[in-house]
Amino acid sequence: MIEILCVDDDRNNRMTLQLLLEEFDDIQTTEASDGQEAIELCRQKHFDIILMDIMMPNVNGITATSVIKSFDKKTMILALSALDDETSKNQMLVSGAEDYMTKPIEDNLFHQRIANYIQIVQLRKLKPLNTDAINPFSQEIYSRSLKFKINSPQSLAELWDYYLNQAKYEIAELEDCIRIIYAIGQFSLKNHHSFSIVAEENDDNLFITLELLETINDLSIQHILVKNYKNGIFILKNHLLSFRLPKAKIIPKVDLAKIEINDYTQSVLAKTHFNKTLASDYVESTAVSLMDKIENLENIRYDLETAAIEFEKLPNQDTLHEITSILSLYIDVVDNLMEFEHFAYALNTLNDFLKTLDLEQIEAKDFKKFSILFLSLLDDIEGWRKNIFILKEANDIHYLDSSLLSTCLQIQSIFSKQEVSRHDEDEFELF
Repeated sequence: MIEILCVDDDRNNRMTLQLLLEEFDDIQTTEASDGQEAIELCRQKHFDIILMDIMMPNVNGITATSVIKSFDKKTMILALSALDDETSKNQMLVSGAEDYMTKPIEDNLFHQRIANYIQIVQLRKLKPLNTDAINPFSQEIYSRSLKFKINSPQSLAELWDYYLNQAKYEIAELEDCIRIIYAIGQFSLKNHHSFSIVAEENDDNLFITLELLETINDLSIQHILVKNYKNGIFILKNHLLSFRLPKAKIIPKVDLAKIEINDYTQSVLAKTHFNKTLASDYVESTAVSLMDKIENLENIRYDLETAAIEFEKLPNQDTLHEITSILSLYIDVVDNLMEFEHFAYALNTLNDFLKTLDLEQIEAKDFKKFSILFLSLLDDIEGWRKNIFILKEANDIHYLDSSLLSTCLQIQSIFSKQEVSRHDEDEFELF
Protein backbone atom coordinates (compact mmCIF):
# COMPACT_ATOMS: atom_id res chain seq x y z
CA MET A 1 0.00 0.00 0.00
CA ILE A 2 1.38 3.40 -1.03
CA GLU A 3 0.66 6.19 1.50
CA ILE A 4 0.00 9.62 -0.09
CA LEU A 5 -0.58 12.90 1.80
CA CYS A 6 -2.43 15.74 0.02
CA VAL A 7 -1.59 19.15 1.53
CA ASP A 8 -3.62 22.20 0.43
CA ASP A 9 -5.59 24.87 2.28
CA ASP A 10 -8.28 24.79 -0.43
CA ARG A 11 -10.80 21.95 0.05
CA ASN A 12 -11.64 21.92 -3.68
CA ASN A 13 -7.98 21.50 -4.60
CA ARG A 14 -7.71 18.54 -2.22
CA MET A 15 -10.81 17.02 -3.78
CA THR A 16 -9.26 17.45 -7.25
CA LEU A 17 -6.16 15.58 -6.13
CA GLN A 18 -8.27 12.77 -4.69
CA LEU A 19 -10.11 12.41 -8.03
CA LEU A 20 -6.84 12.36 -9.98
CA LEU A 21 -5.43 9.68 -7.66
CA GLU A 22 -8.40 7.38 -8.27
CA GLU A 23 -6.49 6.28 -11.36
CA PHE A 24 -4.13 4.26 -9.15
CA ASP A 25 -4.68 1.04 -7.20
CA ASP A 26 -3.28 0.13 -3.78
CA ILE A 27 -2.92 3.68 -2.49
CA GLN A 28 -4.12 5.22 0.76
CA THR A 29 -4.66 9.00 0.84
CA THR A 30 -4.71 11.42 3.78
CA GLU A 31 -5.45 15.15 3.74
CA ALA A 32 -3.90 18.14 5.54
CA SER A 33 -5.18 21.72 5.32
CA ASP A 34 -1.84 23.49 5.91
CA GLY A 35 1.87 22.93 6.46
CA GLN A 36 1.62 22.66 10.25
CA GLU A 37 -0.96 19.87 10.05
CA ALA A 38 1.20 18.11 7.45
CA ILE A 39 4.22 18.22 9.77
CA GLU A 40 2.19 16.79 12.67
CA LEU A 41 0.82 13.94 10.49
CA CYS A 42 4.31 13.12 9.18
CA ARG A 43 5.66 12.88 12.72
CA GLN A 44 3.00 10.28 13.46
CA LYS A 45 3.60 8.10 10.37
CA HIS A 46 5.66 7.85 7.20
CA PHE A 47 4.10 8.95 3.91
CA ASP A 48 5.63 7.65 0.70
CA ILE A 49 4.51 10.65 -1.40
CA ILE A 50 3.40 14.14 -0.35
CA LEU A 51 1.58 16.52 -2.73
CA MET A 52 2.43 19.92 -1.25
CA ASP A 53 0.86 23.29 -1.99
CA ILE A 54 3.15 26.30 -1.44
CA MET A 55 0.97 29.26 -0.42
CA MET A 56 -0.83 28.22 2.80
CA PRO A 57 -1.66 29.88 6.15
CA ASN A 58 0.18 29.04 9.42
CA VAL A 59 3.10 27.18 7.84
CA ASN A 60 3.70 27.42 4.08
CA GLY A 61 4.77 24.59 1.80
CA ILE A 62 8.42 25.63 1.63
CA THR A 63 8.86 25.57 5.41
CA ALA A 64 6.81 22.39 5.79
CA THR A 65 8.94 20.63 3.16
CA SER A 66 12.17 21.63 4.89
CA VAL A 67 10.94 20.47 8.33
CA ILE A 68 9.52 17.15 7.07
CA LYS A 69 12.68 16.35 5.12
CA SER A 70 14.75 17.00 8.26
CA PHE A 71 13.30 13.91 9.96
CA ASP A 72 12.00 11.81 7.04
CA LYS A 73 14.35 11.96 4.08
CA LYS A 74 12.71 9.07 2.24
CA THR A 75 9.35 10.72 1.71
CA MET A 76 8.98 12.11 -1.83
CA ILE A 77 7.50 15.60 -2.04
CA LEU A 78 5.87 16.96 -5.21
CA ALA A 79 5.23 20.69 -5.04
CA LEU A 80 1.96 21.95 -6.56
CA SER A 81 1.46 25.68 -6.95
CA ALA A 82 -0.23 28.38 -8.99
CA LEU A 83 3.05 30.31 -8.76
CA ASP A 84 4.88 29.65 -12.02
CA ASP A 85 8.13 31.41 -11.21
CA GLU A 86 11.73 30.22 -10.86
CA THR A 87 12.12 31.65 -7.33
CA SER A 88 9.30 29.57 -5.84
CA LYS A 89 10.43 26.50 -7.75
CA ASN A 90 14.04 26.85 -6.59
CA GLN A 91 12.99 27.44 -2.99
CA MET A 92 10.93 24.23 -2.97
CA LEU A 93 13.69 22.18 -4.59
CA VAL A 94 16.32 23.56 -2.20
CA SER A 95 14.01 22.71 0.72
CA GLY A 96 13.97 19.09 -0.40
CA ALA A 97 11.09 18.65 -2.88
CA GLU A 98 11.72 16.14 -5.67
CA ASP A 99 9.52 17.84 -8.26
CA TYR A 100 7.41 20.91 -9.04
CA MET A 101 4.16 21.22 -11.00
CA THR A 102 2.03 24.29 -11.66
CA LYS A 103 -1.75 24.59 -11.32
CA PRO A 104 -4.06 23.96 -13.03
CA ILE A 105 -2.79 20.38 -13.11
CA GLU A 106 -2.61 18.66 -16.49
CA ASP A 107 -4.08 15.15 -15.97
CA ASN A 108 -1.78 13.08 -18.18
CA LEU A 109 1.40 14.73 -16.91
CA PHE A 110 0.26 14.30 -13.29
CA HIS A 111 -0.54 10.61 -13.80
CA GLN A 112 2.83 10.03 -15.47
CA ARG A 113 4.75 11.69 -12.63
CA ILE A 114 2.83 9.89 -9.89
CA ALA A 115 3.22 6.54 -11.68
CA ASN A 116 7.00 7.09 -11.79
CA TYR A 117 7.15 7.98 -8.09
CA ILE A 118 5.03 4.99 -7.11
CA GLN A 119 7.43 2.73 -9.03
CA ILE A 120 10.42 4.26 -7.19
CA VAL A 121 8.69 3.75 -3.83
CA GLN A 122 7.89 0.12 -4.66
CA LEU A 123 11.47 -0.57 -5.75
CA ARG A 124 12.77 1.01 -2.54
CA LYS A 125 10.72 -1.42 -0.49
CA LEU A 126 12.37 -4.42 -2.16
CA LYS A 127 15.47 -5.73 -0.40
CA PRO A 128 18.60 -5.01 -2.47
CA LEU A 129 20.69 -8.02 -3.54
CA ASN A 130 24.25 -7.74 -4.81
CA THR A 131 26.00 -11.05 -5.46
CA ASP A 132 29.27 -9.18 -6.02
CA ALA A 133 29.35 -7.91 -2.43
CA ILE A 134 32.86 -7.77 -0.98
CA ASN A 135 31.84 -7.93 2.68
CA PRO A 136 31.10 -11.41 4.14
CA PHE A 137 28.16 -10.22 6.25
CA SER A 138 25.43 -9.70 3.69
CA GLN A 139 24.66 -9.59 -0.04
CA GLU A 140 21.64 -7.40 0.67
CA ILE A 141 23.45 -4.16 -0.09
CA TYR A 142 22.99 -1.23 -2.44
CA SER A 143 24.47 -1.52 -5.92
CA ARG A 144 26.81 1.39 -5.20
CA SER A 145 30.08 1.08 -3.31
CA LEU A 146 33.00 3.35 -2.43
CA LYS A 147 36.62 2.28 -2.85
CA PHE A 148 39.69 3.87 -1.27
CA LYS A 149 43.16 2.96 -2.57
CA ILE A 150 45.48 3.26 0.41
CA ASN A 151 48.96 3.74 -1.03
CA SER A 152 50.18 6.83 0.82
CA PRO A 153 49.66 8.73 4.09
CA GLN A 154 47.62 11.25 2.09
CA SER A 155 45.16 8.61 0.91
CA LEU A 156 44.79 7.40 4.50
CA ALA A 157 44.10 10.98 5.61
CA GLU A 158 41.40 11.24 2.91
CA LEU A 159 39.67 8.19 4.41
CA TRP A 160 39.78 9.78 7.87
CA ASP A 161 38.52 13.12 6.60
CA TYR A 162 35.69 11.57 4.56
CA TYR A 163 34.14 9.54 7.36
CA LEU A 164 34.81 11.76 10.36
CA ASN A 165 34.47 15.22 8.81
CA GLN A 166 32.41 14.97 5.62
CA ALA A 167 30.12 11.93 5.46
CA LYS A 168 26.83 12.36 7.31
CA TYR A 169 26.61 8.99 9.04
CA GLU A 170 24.97 8.66 12.45
CA ILE A 171 26.86 5.56 13.62
CA ALA A 172 27.86 5.11 17.25
CA GLU A 173 31.02 3.09 16.56
CA LEU A 174 32.20 4.88 13.40
CA GLU A 175 34.97 6.92 15.03
CA ASP A 176 36.45 3.91 16.88
CA CYS A 177 36.32 1.83 13.70
CA ILE A 178 38.06 4.48 11.58
CA ARG A 179 40.76 4.88 14.26
CA ILE A 180 41.51 1.15 14.11
CA ILE A 181 41.53 1.16 10.29
CA TYR A 182 43.81 4.21 10.31
CA ALA A 183 46.25 2.41 12.64
CA ILE A 184 46.26 -0.69 10.44
CA GLY A 185 46.84 1.53 7.43
CA GLN A 186 49.78 3.30 9.05
CA PHE A 187 51.35 -0.04 9.98
CA SER A 188 50.87 -1.42 6.46
CA LEU A 189 52.32 1.68 4.78
CA LYS A 190 55.36 1.59 7.07
CA ASN A 191 55.93 -1.93 5.81
CA HIS A 192 55.60 -0.74 2.19
CA HIS A 193 52.29 -2.48 1.61
CA SER A 194 49.37 -0.74 -0.10
CA PHE A 195 45.81 -2.05 0.03
CA SER A 196 42.20 -1.15 -0.75
CA ILE A 197 39.22 -0.35 1.43
CA VAL A 198 35.70 -0.92 0.10
CA ALA A 199 32.61 0.59 1.74
CA GLU A 200 29.18 -0.93 1.09
CA GLU A 201 25.87 -0.33 2.81
CA ASN A 202 22.16 -0.97 3.10
CA ASP A 203 19.40 0.68 5.11
CA ASP A 204 20.62 -0.79 8.39
CA ASN A 205 24.40 -1.12 8.15
CA LEU A 206 27.62 0.31 6.78
CA PHE A 207 30.18 -2.37 5.84
CA ILE A 208 33.86 -1.40 5.60
CA THR A 209 36.20 -4.05 4.23
CA LEU A 210 40.01 -3.98 4.07
CA GLU A 211 41.33 -6.06 1.17
CA LEU A 212 44.61 -8.01 0.97
CA LEU A 213 45.83 -7.78 4.55
CA GLU A 214 49.18 -9.57 4.39
CA THR A 215 51.50 -7.57 6.61
CA ILE A 216 50.01 -8.74 9.94
CA ASN A 217 49.13 -12.30 10.87
CA ASP A 218 45.48 -13.05 11.60
CA LEU A 219 45.96 -13.82 15.28
CA SER A 220 47.72 -10.48 15.87
CA ILE A 221 44.88 -8.60 14.17
CA GLN A 222 42.30 -10.45 16.27
CA HIS A 223 44.13 -9.66 19.51
CA ILE A 224 44.51 -6.00 18.54
CA LEU A 225 40.81 -5.70 17.76
CA VAL A 226 39.69 -7.45 20.95
CA LYS A 227 41.99 -5.22 23.01
CA ASN A 228 41.30 -1.88 21.30
CA TYR A 229 37.86 -2.20 19.69
CA LYS A 230 35.78 -4.22 22.12
CA ASN A 231 32.42 -3.31 20.61
CA GLY A 232 33.55 -4.00 17.06
CA ILE A 233 31.59 -6.43 14.88
CA PHE A 234 34.04 -7.90 12.40
CA ILE A 235 34.94 -10.95 10.31
CA LEU A 236 38.53 -11.76 9.34
CA LYS A 237 38.75 -14.28 6.52
CA ASN A 238 40.96 -14.92 3.47
CA HIS A 239 42.99 -11.73 4.02
CA LEU A 240 39.81 -9.66 4.24
CA LEU A 241 38.94 -7.74 7.40
CA SER A 242 35.34 -6.56 7.31
CA PHE A 243 33.48 -4.42 9.86
CA ARG A 244 29.69 -4.16 10.22
CA LEU A 245 28.57 -0.79 11.61
CA PRO A 246 24.86 -0.61 12.52
CA LYS A 247 23.26 2.67 11.56
CA ALA A 248 21.43 4.64 14.21
CA LYS A 249 17.69 4.51 14.60
CA ILE A 250 16.04 7.91 14.42
CA ILE A 251 14.33 9.17 17.55
CA PRO A 252 11.36 11.41 16.61
CA LYS A 253 11.95 15.04 17.47
CA VAL A 254 9.76 17.19 19.67
CA ASP A 255 7.13 19.32 17.88
CA LEU A 256 9.05 22.57 17.35
CA ALA A 257 5.91 24.61 16.77
CA LYS A 258 4.67 23.98 20.30
CA ILE A 259 7.93 24.12 22.27
CA GLU A 260 10.35 26.98 21.94
CA ILE A 261 13.96 25.79 22.10
CA ASN A 262 17.27 27.33 21.14
CA ASP A 263 19.43 26.25 18.20
CA TYR A 264 21.83 24.26 20.38
CA THR A 265 19.02 22.24 21.97
CA GLN A 266 17.54 21.62 18.53
CA SER A 267 20.87 20.30 17.28
CA VAL A 268 20.98 17.86 20.19
CA LEU A 269 17.41 16.72 19.58
CA ALA A 270 18.18 16.23 15.90
CA LYS A 271 20.86 13.67 16.63
CA THR A 272 20.20 9.96 16.26
CA HIS A 273 21.25 7.14 18.50
CA PHE A 274 21.88 3.45 18.12
CA ASN A 275 19.38 1.49 20.17
CA LYS A 276 20.46 -1.81 21.69
CA THR A 277 18.25 -4.77 20.87
CA LEU A 278 16.43 -6.29 23.83
CA ALA A 279 16.30 -10.08 24.01
CA SER A 280 12.51 -10.02 24.30
CA ASP A 281 12.20 -7.97 21.09
CA TYR A 282 14.66 -10.17 19.22
CA VAL A 283 12.94 -13.43 20.21
CA GLU A 284 9.57 -12.04 19.20
CA SER A 285 10.88 -11.52 15.65
CA THR A 286 12.65 -14.91 15.43
CA ALA A 287 11.02 -17.62 13.31
CA VAL A 288 9.31 -20.42 15.24
CA SER A 289 11.24 -23.02 13.23
CA LEU A 290 14.51 -21.57 14.53
CA MET A 291 13.31 -21.59 18.14
CA ASP A 292 13.07 -25.40 18.02
CA LYS A 293 16.69 -25.56 16.86
CA ILE A 294 17.74 -23.14 19.58
CA GLU A 295 16.16 -25.37 22.23
CA ASN A 296 18.17 -28.28 20.82
CA LEU A 297 21.40 -26.32 21.43
CA GLU A 298 21.25 -27.51 25.04
CA ASN A 299 21.59 -31.12 23.86
CA ILE A 300 24.42 -30.19 21.50
CA ARG A 301 26.19 -28.38 24.33
CA TYR A 302 25.91 -31.50 26.52
CA ASP A 303 27.45 -33.60 23.74
CA LEU A 304 30.26 -31.05 23.42
CA GLU A 305 31.00 -31.25 27.15
CA THR A 306 31.16 -35.04 26.96
CA ALA A 307 33.48 -34.88 23.94
CA ALA A 308 35.77 -32.31 25.62
CA ILE A 309 36.11 -34.46 28.75
CA GLU A 310 36.88 -37.50 26.58
CA PHE A 311 39.49 -35.49 24.65
CA GLU A 312 41.25 -34.56 27.91
CA LYS A 313 41.42 -38.24 28.88
CA LEU A 314 42.41 -39.46 25.42
CA PRO A 315 43.76 -36.64 23.24
CA ASN A 316 43.94 -37.91 19.66
CA GLN A 317 42.64 -36.92 16.23
CA ASP A 318 39.48 -39.00 16.65
CA THR A 319 38.38 -37.36 19.89
CA LEU A 320 39.29 -33.93 18.51
CA HIS A 321 37.29 -34.65 15.36
CA GLU A 322 34.31 -35.48 17.59
CA ILE A 323 34.55 -32.01 19.15
CA THR A 324 34.78 -30.16 15.83
CA SER A 325 31.93 -32.18 14.31
CA ILE A 326 29.57 -31.42 17.20
CA LEU A 327 30.69 -27.78 17.34
CA SER A 328 29.82 -27.51 13.63
CA LEU A 329 26.24 -28.48 14.50
CA TYR A 330 26.10 -25.67 17.06
CA ILE A 331 27.54 -23.18 14.55
CA ASP A 332 24.99 -24.18 11.90
CA VAL A 333 22.20 -22.97 14.18
CA VAL A 334 23.93 -19.70 15.07
CA ASP A 335 24.66 -19.05 11.38
CA ASN A 336 20.91 -18.99 10.72
CA LEU A 337 20.27 -16.29 13.33
CA MET A 338 20.12 -12.72 12.11
CA GLU A 339 22.42 -10.26 13.92
CA PHE A 340 24.83 -12.92 15.22
CA GLU A 341 27.49 -12.93 12.48
CA HIS A 342 30.17 -11.89 14.99
CA PHE A 343 29.14 -14.64 17.40
CA ALA A 344 29.23 -17.24 14.60
CA TYR A 345 32.56 -15.88 13.36
CA ALA A 346 34.17 -16.41 16.77
CA LEU A 347 33.02 -20.04 16.94
CA ASN A 348 33.89 -20.69 13.29
CA THR A 349 37.40 -19.28 13.77
CA LEU A 350 38.03 -21.60 16.70
CA ASN A 351 36.53 -24.63 14.98
CA ASP A 352 38.52 -24.09 11.77
CA PHE A 353 41.68 -23.84 13.84
CA LEU A 354 40.94 -27.05 15.74
CA LYS A 355 40.25 -28.93 12.50
CA THR A 356 43.80 -28.26 11.29
CA LEU A 357 45.52 -28.85 14.63
CA ASP A 358 48.46 -31.29 14.61
CA LEU A 359 48.32 -32.94 18.04
CA GLU A 360 51.81 -34.40 17.72
CA GLN A 361 53.21 -30.90 18.19
CA ILE A 362 51.26 -30.27 21.41
CA GLU A 363 52.56 -30.69 24.94
CA ALA A 364 50.52 -32.94 27.27
CA LYS A 365 49.92 -30.15 29.82
CA ASP A 366 48.14 -28.06 27.19
CA PHE A 367 45.33 -30.59 26.77
CA LYS A 368 44.12 -29.95 30.32
CA LYS A 369 44.30 -26.17 29.77
CA PHE A 370 42.21 -26.58 26.65
CA SER A 371 39.60 -28.68 28.42
CA ILE A 372 39.21 -26.15 31.26
CA LEU A 373 38.84 -23.14 28.92
CA PHE A 374 36.62 -24.97 26.46
CA LEU A 375 34.22 -26.09 29.19
CA SER A 376 34.16 -22.50 30.46
CA LEU A 377 33.31 -21.35 26.93
CA LEU A 378 30.44 -23.85 26.81
CA ASP A 379 29.10 -22.46 30.09
CA ASP A 380 29.19 -18.95 28.59
CA ILE A 381 27.32 -19.87 25.43
CA GLU A 382 24.73 -21.82 27.42
CA GLY A 383 24.22 -18.69 29.52
CA TRP A 384 23.84 -16.75 26.25
CA ARG A 385 21.16 -19.17 25.06
CA LYS A 386 19.22 -18.96 28.32
CA ASN A 387 19.48 -15.19 28.84
CA ILE A 388 18.36 -14.35 25.31
CA PHE A 389 16.05 -17.14 24.16
CA ILE A 390 14.67 -18.73 27.32
CA LEU A 391 14.57 -16.06 30.04
CA LYS A 392 14.65 -13.18 27.53
CA GLU A 393 16.35 -11.00 30.13
CA ALA A 394 19.37 -9.66 28.22
CA ASN A 395 19.27 -5.88 27.72
CA ASP A 396 21.50 -6.27 24.67
CA ILE A 397 21.63 -9.43 22.54
CA HIS A 398 25.29 -8.69 21.74
CA TYR A 399 26.43 -8.59 25.36
CA LEU A 400 28.65 -11.68 24.94
CA ASP A 401 30.14 -11.03 21.47
CA SER A 402 33.41 -9.42 22.53
CA SER A 403 34.20 -11.71 25.48
CA LEU A 404 33.31 -14.78 23.43
CA LEU A 405 35.82 -13.89 20.73
CA SER A 406 38.42 -13.18 23.40
CA THR A 407 37.86 -16.63 24.95
CA CYS A 408 38.07 -18.33 21.54
CA LEU A 409 41.37 -16.56 20.85
CA GLN A 410 42.66 -17.55 24.27
CA ILE A 411 41.85 -21.20 23.56
CA GLN A 412 43.49 -20.92 20.17
CA SER A 413 46.64 -19.40 21.69
CA ILE A 414 47.15 -22.51 23.86
CA PHE A 415 48.04 -24.52 20.78
CA SER A 416 48.93 -21.88 18.21
CA LYS A 417 52.42 -21.78 16.79
CA GLN A 418 51.52 -18.47 15.13
CA GLU A 419 52.66 -16.24 17.98
CA VAL A 420 51.10 -12.90 18.53
CA SER A 421 53.79 -10.40 17.70
CA ARG A 422 54.28 -7.89 20.50
CA HIS A 423 56.25 -5.86 17.99
CA ASP A 424 53.19 -5.67 15.74
CA GLU A 425 51.00 -4.45 18.59
CA ASP A 426 53.58 -1.90 19.74
CA GLU A 427 53.86 -0.53 16.20
CA PHE A 428 50.15 0.29 16.10
CA GLU A 429 49.67 4.01 16.68
CA LEU A 430 46.21 4.24 18.25
CA PHE A 431 45.02 7.61 19.47
